[in-house]
Amino acid sequence: MELTTYLSFLISPVILIVALVFIYYNYKPGNWKNIRYAVLYGMAGTIFIVVANYITDAIWHNNLFNLRRITFFVFITIALSAEFGKFLPLRLYFYKQPGFRGPFESIRYSVIISIAYSVIAVVLFGLDIIGTDKLKEPMLFLFTYPFANIFFGIVMGFFLGLGKLRKTFLVIDEAVALFITTFFHGVYYFCFITSDIRLFFVAIFGFIIIGITLLVKSLSFQTELN
Repeated sequence: MELTTYLSFLISPVILIVALVFIYYNYKPGNWKNIRYAVLYGMAGTIFIVVANYITDAIWHNNLFNLRRITFFVFITIALSAEFGKFLPLRLYFYKQPGFRGPFESIRYSVIISIAYSVIAVVLFGLDIIGTDKLKEPMLFLFTYPFANIFFGIVMGFFLGLGKLRKTFLVIDEAVALFITTFFHGVYYFCFITSDIRLFFVAIFGFIIIGITLLVKSLSFQTELN
């Protein structure tokens, strides 16, 4: 295994440490229980993608020889299983916490879960435990995957938090949160399956714009709540 692969394993832990330091100095949490749970649940969420990958591989033996199989593998095996593993703790545990009032708090927990998820997922991809050997530019994938997960966390957190804020549209907002993050995750992974670098840069540019827009919007909701 190349040294660059091992280096890619360090990106997510470093981002996670920076995020925790940021939370410490900006929010001064008296109780770190929910943050610890977010980290643990995020890491545990990789179980879903491991199981989904194992089942798919047992059926198809990594033979993705047509568009139908590729599409299923990218958007269901990889994207949906990953996002579902992050969605569950956010919805079942953090959603019920007193401090969870809207998109801003939801994004905060969702991003921590997503970063913690990528700590384990990058290693699993790097060691070829999950994913496919048909990935083009695997180093670019490993080095950008943690940052892509931050974006996925922002999107999921925003729409799930919006559901908490609006209440009457909760089921719709939940479905949108899971569907959109799955779609974006699938597009990101699809770029590396097809080796479409132009699509990759267009996707990254779109992710940045959408992510900033949702963060700004979540802050406006936070101001209204205060």
